[in-house]
Formats: sequence, C-alpha cells, structure tokens
Amino acid sequence: MQKKEKLIFWELNEINFDYVNFYIDKGKLPNWKKLIESHGLFTTFSQESYDELQPWIQWPTIRTGLTFEEHGVFRIGDMVGSGIKQHWELLEESGFSVAAISPINASNNTKKSPFWIPDPWTDTEVSGNGFVKRFSVALKQVVNDNSEEKLSASSIAVIIEALITKSQISSWGTYIRCIMGASKKQHWSKAIFLDRLIADVFISLWKTNQPDFCSLWVNGGAHIQHHYLCNSDSYKGKITNPEWYCPSGKDPLLEILEMYDAFLKELLILKKTRLIVAVAIKQVPYESPIFYWRLKNHEDFLKKLGIKFKRVQPRMSIDFLVEFDNKQDLNLAEKTLLNIKSENGELIFSEVTKSDDGLFVSLTYPGEINDAFDIYSNKVRFKNFKNDVIFVAIKNGHHDGLGYYLDTALKPGDLENRMPLKNIFSFIMDHFS
Repeated sequence: MQKKEKLIFWELNEINFDYVNFYIDKGKLPNWKKLIESHGLFTTFSQESYDELQPWIQWPTIRTGLTFEEHGVFRIGDMVGSGIKQHWELLEESGFSVAAISPINASNNTKKSPFWIPDPWTDTEVSGNGFVKRFSVALKQVVNDNSEEKLSASSIAVIIEALITKSQISSWGTYIRCIMGASKKQHWSKAIFLDRLIADVFISLWKTNQPDFCSLWVNGGAHIQHHYLCNSDSYKGKITNPEWYCPSGKDPLLEILEMYDAFLKELLILKKTRLIVAVAIKQVPYESPIFYWRLKNHEDFLKKLGIKFKRVQPRMSIDFLVEFDNKQDLNLAEKTLLNIKSENGELIFSEVTKSDDGLFVSLTYPGEINDAFDIYSNKVRFKNFKNDVIFVAIKNGHHDGLGYYLDTALKPGDLENRMPLKNIFSFIMDHFS
C-alpha cells in the first residue's frame, strides 16, 4: 500500500538557523522565510556530551530512534555491520520504496532501492543504475581528495555527465559563479558547486523514480560554517580570518544559504509531497581560530613512524581509521601516536580512540605548521612535518547540541521546542503507518 503523499527528508548538516533568520531579516532567503512562517521552526536537543556531538553519531539517532547510549555508534562507518535497523529498511519491509543520497554513517540494507548512494566515508553497498554507481565513486574521490585539490579523469567525466544529463537550466548561474570563484582560489565555491550538483542529481533521480521515502544529506553549509563563519555578516564576534584566506567583503555562508534557498523552492513545488528538513546539531563560533591539517599520505606517514598496520581509511577532514592484524600492533601504534609531539611538547594526535581491531585517529594540532616544524616520537626527531600534511582550513565554528526541525505537515506552534532529537524517527515512521 502506498501513501498518497511522498516524503522527502532533507538532512541539512549543522546549519545554524540564527544565521538563516539574520539574513531573512535583511530581506534575503525568501523561500526559507515562507517555509518558517507557514510551517514553523522547531528546535531539537541532544543530551550527549561534547565528544558525542558529532554528525556521524547524531544522524544515526534520527534514523533509528535510538540515543547514542542506545545505539552505541561512535565512529563514522560503524553503522555498517551493526545490525541496527534504520528507517529505510523498516519502511521497505512494510512495502514502501525508499532511496537516499549521501546519508552520513548509514548502512545500505535495502533490497530494491532505485538509488542509494553512501556518504564518501562509509563502505556500504550502492544501489542503482550505472550512472548512480559512477556518481558514487566520483563523489567519494572528490570529497576525500578535496584537501589536495585532486580530480581524477574519471571523476571529471562523471561530473560532466551529471551536468549534461541531470542538472537544471536554473542551476547554471550557480555553476558558472562557482567555477569563476574556484579559479580565483575561493575554496568555498567548490563546496557550493558540489552541493548544487548533488541537489540536481537528487531532483532528477527523484522525479524519475518517485520513491515513497527519500533522504538527502548535504554538508557544504557545515563545511563553510566550520571554516568561513567569521566572514559572515551575521557573525558579531572579534575573530577575523586572514585576507589571504577569505577576502573582506566575501560572505561564503550567505552564498551557500542562497543556493539552498533556491533548492528549497524546487522541493516545495513538488506535488503531493511532504518535506521534512532537519538539522541534527548546529554550529556556534569558536572563541579563537584553529588550524586544520590533514595527512597527505596516511600509509606513508605511518610507515615512516614504524607502525605496522593492515589498512588505513581516510575519514572526514582530519580523521582516519587504522586497522591491524593483531592486538600487539594495535597497542604499539596507539602508544606511538599518542606520544608524537611538537618541539614545544604539544600533542599532534591527541584524539586516538581504540576498538577491538582498529584506531580512530584525529590530527588535532591546532596551530600553524611551517617549514621548520619538526615532530618527535620517543626522542626520535622527524624533520619538516609540513611535507607530510596539507592545510585544510581555519576552523571558525564548533558543534552545539541544539538542532532544528521544519515540516510542511505542521503549522507554527504544533510542536514544543527542544524536543528529543530521536523523536524525528517517529515523525517519519508515523507518516507511513
């Protein structure tokens, strides 16, 4: 049995609606204004500690209806093989068609999904035709190699294919502006371009397949808040980013919110469709900027340190997962990584989380790294760490447990604010009950 209304769930990662409302008050973002005035803006709240306020922990809460304490998924990729039921397979088992694009830390356990594209950091099945599978591979390569600004020939070919076959004419103004911005080293333009392309692919695949339930997760706005929030007109703090990093007069956050506003309009005009937009956790400004660095070649670096490992999997930005053949190698690697320090005694990898067969590691050194920056491991000196890393960005924003919920089936005042984040799972499932 099919519902009369389809349900689209837009998972909007980490956007702070204080900033959305700021721009609305300035006469911008008309479609966000329309949605909020007609249907309300409600808040959710996650009670977890700061270490647990991560998107790869909180989005699984929405998809399972379980808190972190209940689902226990702590690392990105851990949903795979967990055996925990998510809304997609539960709905599919009830006879509904489901689909997804890029849901962070999700496992594809569907049997008949017309399209199901994993996030770029999670190894799970891809469902769909040849284009869907090619696009999934390209998305993974583009995102994971973003710091090095590398695009493979195959990824370029798939992007061109998507632009020709999936994009809307109305999106081409955004694409051209982003291409021009990227040519001027405006790195945020690439995030806007990619989210616009993902949105176009989503619209095209949705119109072709018309699944009963479909989710879309986008991260460009979260990336821009993390790294360019202090350049926003909505930011009233004292931090300023260097001119070489983001020129004065540029507002990357407004640029991507305006693109999201255009995409929102496209979703709102779809007939017989309910739209839910949620933010699991939001971002707030840092009190002082933090530099982000990423290893150029994770395997080569670990080998240089003498660490024996089975496999390395790069994750989001500064993070990577190391797997081992035995506990002895795992324990030695943990000890080695936690003892790597700068000349001033500052830890390079202060966050190393151990599991039964691996280490989840974050390169957490927050300062500048120049050509004279050496690191030390048990009194052994490794010269010029700058050669081993790539500058990612200057961190402007960090996580906060408040989230947001918007729903075209509601009116302002229909829900209480600061409701538990896991309630969103019930709203989705109740739509089909």
